Formats: sequence, structure tokens, C-alpha cells
Amino acid sequence: MRNLTLVLLAATSLATPALGQVSPQAQQQLDLLTQQQLDRQRSIALENQLNALDARVQSERRLQDFQAAAPPAYARRAPSEGATPGAGYAAIPDAVLADSNARVRAVTQNRR
Repeated sequence: MRNLTLVLLAATSLATPALGQVSPQAQQQLDLLTQQQLDRQRSIALENQLNALDARVQSERRLQDFQAAAPPAYARRAPSEGATPGAGYAAIPDAVLADSNARVRAVTQNRR
């Protein structure tokens, strides 16, 4: 058993320099495999970019469709030149407000 171990150890130590050398055909195959792998990575990167652009275009199209289907926003009128800030609201004269206030107070005080 010990002899067999020594023989195997000697054989592997002699074969090590030969295993470290690569033949020209093997080097060409390694170069070809490396180039194919680089080409595959480039194609995947380009496909990812294409998919991202396609998703962006679809999102913008859906947003435009949604905005077209949404009811229009309320139009704002341009303020007229001589208008006061509250000109568009209803105005109640002070005398009418005072009369209304007096009637409400009269009704609430006669609860007894």
C-alpha cells in the first residue's frame, strides 16, 4: 500500500508541469468560449435596455390614455381688471344680515 502511494505521488509530481501547459487548440477553444460568453452578456444587456425602453413607452401611452379619458379640469376664469377679490361670491347687504341676526336672537331668547 505504501509503495502504491509513493508511485502515485511520484507520477503526479512528474505530470504537474505537463498539465499546466495548454495546447494551441485548447487555447483557441477557451478564447472562443470567452468571446461567446461576452457576446451573450452584451445581448442580455441590450435586451434589458430594450425591455426598459418598451416599458417606459407603454407607461407613457397608458398615462396619456388615462389623461384623455379623465374629465377635464375646471377652467379658471381670468380675473377682470377692476374686480375685487370677493366679486364672484354672493353678497348680502348689512341691513338684511342685522335683521336676520335680530330674529334669530329673538327666537332663541323666548324658549322659556
